[in-house]
Amino acid sequence: MPQKEQPQSKEEELTDLVLTFAAKEGTNLTSISGLEFIRSVKPLEPVHTMHEPALCIVLQGRKVISMSGEDFFYGRGDYLVVAVALPVIGEILEASEMEPYLCLRLNFNIMQIAEVSKEYKQHSISKDDTGRGIFVDQTDEVILDALIRLVNLLHTPEDTEILAPLIIKEILYRMMQGKHGHTVKSLVAKGSKLSEVAAAMEYVRSNFSDEIKIERLAKKVNLSPSALYHHFKYVTSMTPIQYQRALRLHEARRLIMGKDMRIADAAFQVGYESPSYFNREYRKMFGKPPGRDRKENLSLFNV
Repeated sequence: MPQKEQPQSKEEELTDLVLTFAAKEGTNLTSISGLEFIRSVKPLEPVHTMHEPALCIVLQGRKVISMSGEDFFYGRGDYLVVAVALPVIGEILEASEMEPYLCLRLNFNIMQIAEVSKEYKQHSISKDDTGRGIFVDQTDEVILDALIRLVNLLHTPEDTEILAPLIIKEILYRMMQGKHGHTVKSLVAKGSKLSEVAAAMEYVRSNFSDEIKIERLAKKVNLSPSALYHHFKYVTSMTPIQYQRALRLHEARRLIMGKDMRIADAAFQVGYESPSYFNREYRKMFGKPPGRDRKENLSLFNV
């Protein structure tokens, strides 16, 4: 008798599904808002990026995300959560033609977390809880099953508008049940230290080109300056001023590369008054001066 084929695992099923839609190198957008697939047939050099909140599951290959010298490795069987917008360096470590690096990324925002938290009563946590704004956890069958149902909706676009938001809500709920889920819950827990840090981060993001006074920022989010400094640094590995600097430099890089803006104009637009000081800061963050960076990495912004 012919041997029976072993049933696919949930992970294999999701991998095969994603391969169907991840046809090209790089980022493959989908018709479901926030859902995208990343594919690469070779390891890639480290890339600086401002990582928006997202859940990322590696289905093939391996990657490392670095934040202020701290490394977060994840591969098959792991998922990475970036709970708040953070400047990171990402590097694909393992990928090949035979087994391309394959990642499913589901972007989310604070409003979605707040809605899930309210509906599923996820906000009963300690207000003093403060977690890293980025973490790695292990995938489980329940999350994989929900992701399979979400990706399968790409085969029936007429169902997407109604069903996709419900499944995404379920995935976020499952994520908040994980080992590090308290970090995500804390983002919207009224009076929690993380929600106050998140509010401070949002203020800095909205006003990054202006001078930021720590005392005034602390008062805005109901923390003392020392508490703001301590909790902000724990969540982001940076001080508020270092975070502002990273925002400025990432935006300047986007303007120089993506908008073909003159370097001096980009520096001025993001809040630098001295082009020479901007060049020094840029080189310190990205490893090369802006002119050379544009020449060598322009393709990153024109894919």
